[in-house]
Amino acid sequence: MKKGKVVSCVGGTYSIYCDGIIYNVIAKGIFRFKNKQIIVGDNVLFDDELCVINEIEERTNQIIRPKVCNIDQMIIVMSLKQPDFSKELLFKFLTYASFNDVKSSVVLTKYDLVDDQSFINDIVNELKYLNINCYLISKKVEGHGELNRLIKDIDNKITIFMGQTGVGKSSLINLLDESFNRSIGEYSLALGRGKHQTKEVILLPYRNGFIGDTPGFSSLDLNMNKIQLAHYFPGFKQLNYEQCYFSNCLHHLEKQCNIKKAVEENKYPQQLYEIYLKLLDNIDDNKRN
Repeated sequence: MKKGKVVSCVGGTYSIYCDGIIYNVIAKGIFRFKNKQIIVGDNVLFDDELCVINEIEERTNQIIRPKVCNIDQMIIVMSLKQPDFSKELLFKFLTYASFNDVKSSVVLTKYDLVDDQSFINDIVNELKYLNINCYLISKKVEGHGELNRLIKDIDNKITIFMGQTGVGKSSLINLLDESFNRSIGEYSLALGRGKHQTKEVILLPYRNGFIGDTPGFSSLDLNMNKIQLAHYFPGFKQLNYEQCYFSNCLHHLEKQCNIKKAVEENKYPQQLYEIYLKLLDNIDDNKRN
């Protein structure tokens, strides 16, 4: 019996990484009987002679989209151009990571296509204010300084890269290690979006850890209620939302709210608060229930 990590799954065949070797195996029928799904990131016990998975170890965490588990951190990749940068989508991703109790960092790609440096500085400064690591990567990767910082941050960790189609996730992963040779999608000017290349979640062994390449998507359903959004929106925890007068404060129409006070005193960016209000308005708790 061997222990390994599921690094990909295609058509019911699981690729398991164990001691530098990839084993292609199937799952015992008992898992289907118990309606227990094996997903990428699972640590499993398997029989390398019969090529079957016998047992799944308990997960430390799991996210639904992309479907992967036991991750240490999420690198959110956003392009500044082609496709155009969306701060609302970025903060959806950051809220999603916070909700799933996963550390997040941000990579901003294609900064060489942006002429307005103040636009970039504003984004970087907001993320710095929220204590979120941010890296600027261009296709040229001039100096490789930011890339080296990123490499150091993901060393010995299980890190998934996620973001829109066409933002450069696969290109970035190839920069980290050219042997990965991930297929790179193109950005369609006619369609105004990227073309899918990565079809499935795959974990790539990297520096005593793993890098996860994931399919891109242009929208994200947070799948949480309004109270959860009020708790997990980036920066609210640092502003002690727990000390609002109402325990179920949504930081909107209520009085004696710590978050609204921070916005009024310029201790929290007004634009980010407006994004929060827009996300709050888009949640229909009645429909969810």
